[in-house]
Amino acid sequence: MRTAFSIAFRDDGRLQIGVSGKLTGHAAREGLALLQLAVEQGRRKITLDLRETTSLDSLGIRIFDWIRNQNGNLNFNLIPPVKGVSDEELACIMVNKSQADRIV
Repeated sequence: MRTAFSIAFRDDGRLQIGVSGKLTGHAAREGLALLQLAVEQGRRKITLDLRETTSLDSLGIRIFDWIRNQNGNLNFNLIPPVKGVSDEELACIMVNKSQADRIV
């Protein structure tokens, strides 16, 4: 699955960053750089929307470590990820009944 970032400015001036896909590796580094750039530009009200995030690794966790190290200088909201569906579960959903009977 490809990782995508969405950026929106809400009516209350809050910056909302959405992440869909895997927040791992290079994408996690890009996400952290995006967040740091927003803060450097003066954005302090930020929402990180992870509802469509399917997985995190240690680089994805670095984003949360960085936020924690801001010592309360940010007005930060987090929308946690929704439990994802595994690739195997998706395969069972997408096959027809005769194929599903062979899988089981």
